[in-house]
Amino acid sequence: MEPLKLYEIAKWCKGTSEDTKLLNLKCTGISIDTRTLKKGEVFIAIRGETFDGHNFLDEAVRKGAVAVISSLKNTPVNRKSIIVENTQKALGDIAREYRKKFKAYVIGVTGSDGKTTTKEFIKNILAVRYRVKGTEGNLNNHLGLPLSIFNIDKKTDFCVLEMGMNRKGELHYLGGIAGPQAGVITNIASAHLGFFKNAYELAQAKFELVETLSEEKFCLLNYDNKFFNCLKEKTRSLKILSFGMKRGADIRGIVKEEGDEFFTFGIEGTRHIFKINFWNTAIIYPALAAFAFSRKFNVNPEKTSEVFAGMKPLSGRGLVHKTGDFTVIDEAYNANPNSMKVALHSLSRKKFKRKIAVLGDMAELGRFSSLLHRNTGLYIRNLDIDRVVTFGENSRIISEVSGKNHRHFKDIDSLNKYLSGIARKGDVFLVKGSRVMQMERIVKHLCS
Repeated sequence: MEPLKLYEIAKWCKGTSEDTKLLNLKCTGISIDTRTLKKGEVFIAIRGETFDGHNFLDEAVRKGAVAVISSLKNTPVNRKSIIVENTQKALGDIAREYRKKFKAYVIGVTGSDGKTTTKEFIKNILAVRYRVKGTEGNLNNHLGLPLSIFNIDKKTDFCVLEMGMNRKGELHYLGGIAGPQAGVITNIASAHLGFFKNAYELAQAKFELVETLSEEKFCLLNYDNKFFNCLKEKTRSLKILSFGMKRGADIRGIVKEEGDEFFTFGIEGTRHIFKINFWNTAIIYPALAAFAFSRKFNVNPEKTSEVFAGMKPLSGRGLVHKTGDFTVIDEAYNANPNSMKVALHSLSRKKFKRKIAVLGDMAELGRFSSLLHRNTGLYIRNLDIDRVVTFGENSRIISEVSGKNHRHFKDIDSLNKYLSGIARKGDVFLVKGSRVMQMERIVKHLCS
């Protein structure tokens, strides 16, 4: 972050201070967590469902915070305080105005799944030639995105920001803070469908990112997604480029070879063949999005090939563990009906001795939950998968209708004991479920 005078920050968030001298000081960063706060930063006291940053104002000052932003008018640290009505809004307001100080080209990435991987591919491709900042990890919400924007400085050429949502209006808010020149919608599926009347309303919410685009207004859309034509119709005034594997996509990928832990692909109309060391060929979509930006901003194709070959799966997002006797595919970070089907389809194509799917509940599906879990089970019927093991409440129906050798568990310890008993040399275990299911506990058990 570039140093800022506190009077700028106070102006941006409509804050006041009883000590006018305080506003003449400079800060070197913004923090909302005293555990990671550095000397010279401003601490913003955020109220959450299970915490209140106002309980840590004293600690922030002791650790060297140059000032605190608070909604409390009377505290022991009043002379170090900038008082605002709402600290969460203040964080967003400060980030919005800070972003306006720089000419960095901002790319916003959203979608039902694949956001983090797409963001990482784009960041790594552009970093070949440019100075790139962006979202670290998956800090993609109303708190994480503003903090990511503070990574921008006067040397930044590109900032790639992941934008998550599960309700109407959230992307409009995040996009309004980020002011992106370009937007990527990875896909639109049934993730978070429980918060919407139907899939069309969900698609409308994803489109909010496009509505916040400024300056160039470049939009990258998934051609293979069923909502492509709907979104394209809404974006006639923008610069649109499509990516996908179906004929007609502007950037069309074609898988050439597929192994258990890698695949190669080409781009229609070019001679380049790229290799990616991922088990699931669905990763071609983030790669195609990244390729689109590599071509748009003149990144050398040979360098693009090197980046693709060097990309590694993230923990919980396709990392493959070899135990010596069997293989564990860690897809534990999250799941929705679309990503679940894609992962299961990829598993069925592999050449392991036995393929065992360990699946957890898919969350945030609301009244559609039973239907979508059942559809997942029916989908498995036609796949080359040997055994289905489910965990949770809603996932029971997946195993029951799958037509496979199956077991269901509500208790994690019983499930892990069962897996220990059935594991054989040459097996592969796919572990996938929603974040709330903490499926990484199963991955850890299998790997140990």
